[in-house]
Amino acid sequence: MADDVSGGSDGGPPSFPGGGEVPAPAPPSYPDASSISFPPPPTSFDTPTGVPYASWGIRLGGYLIDIVIFAVVLIVLYIPLRHAHTLVLHTMARRGQRRHNISGVPFLITAVLYIAYSTFLCGGRKGQTIGMMAVGVKAVRDGTLSGLGYGRAFGRALLEQVLRLVTGVIFIVGIIWLLDMLFPLWDKKRQTLHDKATGTVVIRSRAAG
Repeated sequence: MADDVSGGSDGGPPSFPGGGEVPAPAPPSYPDASSISFPPPPTSFDTPTGVPYASWGIRLGGYLIDIVIFAVVLIVLYIPLRHAHTLVLHTMARRGQRRHNISGVPFLITAVLYIAYSTFLCGGRKGQTIGMMAVGVKAVRDGTLSGLGYGRAFGRALLEQVLRLVTGVIFIVGIIWLLDMLFPLWDKKRQTLHDKATGTVVIRSRAAG
């Protein structure tokens, strides 16, 4: 048996019965890199279900559209009611100039109409005002992402409108309103303060672009 396995005459690899040589080991195989899929990197501005929160710029666009709509409403109301002797507002004037008095009724009616408008549309099935429809966002409950319902939508609209109305009356509250509007710039969920107070968030309702 010792003669069956012997080294080659030239010192090469040993030969086995039948004249064969030791087979070379096969090279290790690695998976094709193109076939490996990785999950997308997480973003802090997405909901747990992957739906992105609406950015501040997009929210601002929808907000401005709604403001334009109600600016028209205010002008229509202001023309006939500006001299009404109810809720009279005294305008500031420089020394030697006559002060003008205007009625706050048009502003109050516009605010009430805005609250009703936002409550009805955000509390409805779509959760969107006209401005929000235009930019593709909607208001939903934080956490569940379900519809607001009319009660929560009313609280959200009321708080937003109160902060807005007192902006020109009390300086400190005006700063709070400005902070409320800018808060989505750095907030993880892109929420305003009135969103946080009412447990709501604004998310994208359609893909960007």
